[in-house]
Amino acid sequence: MPSNGSLFDRAKALFLHYAEPLQLNKRYPDLQLAERLTSPDKSITMRLSLQMDDGRVEVYDAFRVQFNDDLGPYKGGLRFHPQVTFDEVKALALWMCVKTAVVNIPFGGAKGGVTVDYKRLSITEKERLTKKFAIMMANDIGPDTDIPAPDVNTGPREMAWMSHAWRMARGKYERAMVTGKPVEHGGSLGRVEATGYGCVVTLLEAARDNGIDPAGATCAVQGFGNAGQYAALELSRHGGRLIAVSDSRAAIANSSGLDVEALMRHKEKTGCVADFPGSKPIDPMEVLTANCDFLVPAALEDAITKEIAPQVRAKIIAEAANGPTTRAAMDILFNKGVIVVPDVLANAGGVTVSYFEWVQNRQEYFWTHQEVIERLTKRLMDAYRRIRDRAREERVSLRQAAYEGAIERIAMAAAERGAQ
Repeated sequence: MPSNGSLFDRAKALFLHYAEPLQLNKRYPDLQLAERLTSPDKSITMRLSLQMDDGRVEVYDAFRVQFNDDLGPYKGGLRFHPQVTFDEVKALALWMCVKTAVVNIPFGGAKGGVTVDYKRLSITEKERLTKKFAIMMANDIGPDTDIPAPDVNTGPREMAWMSHAWRMARGKYERAMVTGKPVEHGGSLGRVEATGYGCVVTLLEAARDNGIDPAGATCAVQGFGNAGQYAALELSRHGGRLIAVSDSRAAIANSSGLDVEALMRHKEKTGCVADFPGSKPIDPMEVLTANCDFLVPAALEDAITKEIAPQVRAKIIAEAANGPTTRAAMDILFNKGVIVVPDVLANAGGVTVSYFEWVQNRQEYFWTHQEVIERLTKRLMDAYRRIRDRAREERVSLRQAAYEGAIERIAMAAAERGAQ
């Protein structure tokens, strides 16, 4: 299987690679399920024109890919980033289909993006951009069709803006049309930390299976955004020691351990992990190759390549980011005996609590933080154990076991609803 090509080509090839043992064409003859499940249902590309504060008009590319809804309404995040492409959004939408099936929640997969240097915009420009995207998508998103959520450079603020814009465009109040909202607007308690927390839930299960005590374990986190911060925080609560960390601008280390809560305050104040007291600057690549027990890649795609994989010294990798490991690197890590908790499981905490938020919004009845965390923990632990047992039985990686189970679930739903 080739490791080159576009991100979507690689995501599709990975899907088909793990679908091959399932013999979908033999099991469901004449339905062309392999092709159907790797082709998006609907792809939307738009020109998004934005008037800046000084009166100029800037033009951005915007995308929404609704990949598959065999298991339920489309579900997926919205990212604002200068490197967003249609191909990337399509790949992420496919991965979201797998992810929702892995944790057995009744959603399909989607993703959205705008190619913009969002951090350079003023607060008013950010609001206009977000609301314009929501208005342009008003007829294509909603609680029963496609439910957006936060992703790179978006958060509760942007989801509140989207909810308000959709409400104005559609003329009705519907909290469940978007998830990841502020609690005051119908958001769920536990959503902010869900991705990082959920990543650690699955990581700790893998650690227990492999006889590694999290108390005193060393950790490295690549990407100190929302997922990376809360993963580091949760690991520290279990006695883990953060020895290396990076963000988009710097990387730092301290073999004695970094104070995670203090580092989070430092990052909020300065916008960067650089110059954190008691740390030393390092090359960002050293975070991925740190001599540690746990490695959490929590940045963008393709962080661990075939060149980097041989240098990885972590015992367990939990992929908080989407697609942080290339196909060639996956094989190298598996042959080295490195345990990899795949992204479709490790970072599924966010979409799982988004599902909880959607359920609470539909009922207009809200759960306590403890209830949310307990339900999240149980669902992720059940998913991990199901995948682990399959991996052991078939003597394959956790990633292959996760994909096989998810593909079986989606394929069965697609076949049961008919060919048309």
